[in-house]
Amino acid sequence: MRSAEELHPSVSGETKRGSKDVCGFAGFLTFGNSRLDSEERRAVLVRMGKLLSHRGPDDEQFYDDGTLSLVYRRLSIVDLDGGQQPIFNEDGDRFIVVNGEIYNHLELRKDLTQRHTFSTHSDSEVALHLFEDQGVDALAHLRGMFALAIWERRERALFLARDRLGIKPLYVCRLPNGLLFGSELKALLAHPDCPREIQWQDLRETEAVPLSPVPSYVRHVEHLPGGHYLLAKGGRIETHCWWRISDHFDDAPFGMNSTGYRKEFERLVDEATQEHLLGDVPIGLHLSGGVDSSLLATVIAQKRHDVACFSVVDRNTWKCGDASSARQVTTQLGLPWFPVLFDHHTLLDEIAFDLRRLEQTVHMMDSPRFDLEWFFKEELHRFARRQYPDLKVVLLGQGIDEFAGGYSRRLDNPHSSWDAYLTEEVEPNLRYWRGVEDRRPEHLREFTQGADHGLSPYQRQMLAFANQLQHFQLWHEDRSSSSQSLEARVPYLDHRIVELLASVPADLQSYLFWNKRVVRDTLGRRLPSYDLEHPKVQFFLTDDKQSLNIVMHEMLQRCIPAFLDKYLDDPHLPFDADALRRFSYRVLSRQGNFYREGWRLMECLAIAIFARQLHSPDADDFSDIRRRRDGAPEIHTSQWDEVQASFANMPPTTKIAWNPQDRLALPDGVQVMASISDDHSYELVSASAGFSSISVPQGLAWVERFLRHLGNPAAADFTINDWADEFEIDRQVLVETLDTLHLAGFLVRRPAEAVPHFDAVDKA
Repeated sequence: MRSAEELHPSVSGETKRGSKDVCGFAGFLTFGNSRLDSEERRAVLVRMGKLLSHRGPDDEQFYDDGTLSLVYRRLSIVDLDGGQQPIFNEDGDRFIVVNGEIYNHLELRKDLTQRHTFSTHSDSEVALHLFEDQGVDALAHLRGMFALAIWERRERALFLARDRLGIKPLYVCRLPNGLLFGSELKALLAHPDCPREIQWQDLRETEAVPLSPVPSYVRHVEHLPGGHYLLAKGGRIETHCWWRISDHFDDAPFGMNSTGYRKEFERLVDEATQEHLLGDVPIGLHLSGGVDSSLLATVIAQKRHDVACFSVVDRNTWKCGDASSARQVTTQLGLPWFPVLFDHHTLLDEIAFDLRRLEQTVHMMDSPRFDLEWFFKEELHRFARRQYPDLKVVLLGQGIDEFAGGYSRRLDNPHSSWDAYLTEEVEPNLRYWRGVEDRRPEHLREFTQGADHGLSPYQRQMLAFANQLQHFQLWHEDRSSSSQSLEARVPYLDHRIVELLASVPADLQSYLFWNKRVVRDTLGRRLPSYDLEHPKVQFFLTDDKQSLNIVMHEMLQRCIPAFLDKYLDDPHLPFDADALRRFSYRVLSRQGNFYREGWRLMECLAIAIFARQLHSPDADDFSDIRRRRDGAPEIHTSQWDEVQASFANMPPTTKIAWNPQDRLALPDGVQVMASISDDHSYELVSASAGFSSISVPQGLAWVERFLRHLGNPAAADFTINDWADEFEIDRQVLVETLDTLHLAGFLVRRPAEAVPHFDAVDKA
């Protein structure tokens, strides 16, 4: 058979054989005559390819016939030497490019070989020939995660499709004379006709609301939704849905037999996990130590003991028991374990965090949002690549919480029963989300009348979560892993598992989903020694995480000076420069509720950086930051006892040295009010709007008394010693409470002059 170059002289590229360093593609379709000549089209493709180079460092290929122009970047995982894309059919009149994996390709190939001649061992060629035989119906036979493009040269028709749950990304932008498409937004921005205006409506919600459609944050640029395909032909562009979770709500394959669902769940988890281990490269597992990833570890250990496990050890994972659990699981299963220490006091120094590092995060995410979870996850991926330079695939436990009741009994919201979970959390969330969709005022959203469409509350939440996964979890997992040239795989989002869980009748949900029982029972049978119930360890349940607040504030301290110098004069700055400068000063000088305001300031920075990158997506080269291998340190076996002791003796995460004679006050212009909905919750209120809340565990009446008296003029001169005497409590217990309240924004300190802090007093 002749080569692709012989059949198609418009195909060209370069393969980096033996590269040790996820795939991506981008391109544009032109209806009629292109306003770009061949050299200009080639220049655009080169820019697109460079912006996607982190997704596919092993190979780059170009295709251009004047109507379709495309670039493909490849990370070699299956058929390392022969899977070069685009892949053409036997006649050369169709080709395919795929970002992702088809896990059942060997099974499908057996039938297809009777009618087709294969030129590669690639899973992508299977999808091409299946499409030739069945058209759109071929998608229903594919098991995997994928975004694909098929070009029919004779028909001049472009077919784009995305996997059922939107695991792999695919952006599209309709133009008057064509279409832009690509794996990442930044690749589309390489085209001169791509819109560059921020879609401010996408930023209206600060919380994790499952917005529909999933926002791109740029006007006229959209995501092709998961479970959808797009057909562009003859100047027309049509989008259709080929899979939806709601089609499986009434399946009930096992009726009311809960045992049938449990056994099928276990079988599918086994099969899906083993399929996700396929590949010709080293594979790893991100093991939190929680139930989901530990179950994956037990399945992996049945067949392989060379899959490296990577775990974050920090203050939170240590306190909740996940870090110790990860150690025990890997020891018992005989899997190699690599724990990484995320010390919030030293992490920013270890990674040399500065403005350029923040810019790289915004560039990586294609988002004007900023979330510390994205930042930490990229550092975990970086650590994994540092330990295993040849690593190309990591398995994740994402997705099972959304469909198996994973949020029904959380540490920060421990409902008493499944019915309580539905009443206290699911139904209020559904009303609120419906209010967002209806664009109702925020203070009226909780009263929105929900449309049940004949579905149970949890089925309606499944619908919302299927969308939310594309909006948040899958988005950041794809970007943070691909930034390190890793492919992230999610076995629990095998569509057969999701369809099974969706099919569970409402009357069985409390039995199988309460406290994620179907998952916990499966793990308990596989690993009886695993502690399925982690104890609650938090003293307060608060909106603000102490250590994260401090990390965020320190990030701002490191970024703001350079940011003000670089961005306030930028012509694309979407804010008033003087107002942003004053706001930055207030936050850095710790005025008012500076921790909460710090999150808002960080979002302003991210938006400003995003706005600049919209106009110059390749102005900065961040490859050196992506390739950097220094960072958070590994914890070696000999250091475990030392780390354990350091966490056990670690004081509350704070930068306040409390003095016995310090006086306490509320931040200016705010007051503390008891929550109407919860007798043990309090809100920090400014201008009639609550902006922080804190819950006090029952039995700590003195804390509630303190909150009620805080700000009372009669107590204005009370010192810390006076408050300890008033409540007859140990001073150190009071100090720990003050740390929490201060970091949640509930109080400020009025320092005493030249008075030693508690450590000095205690030593004396």
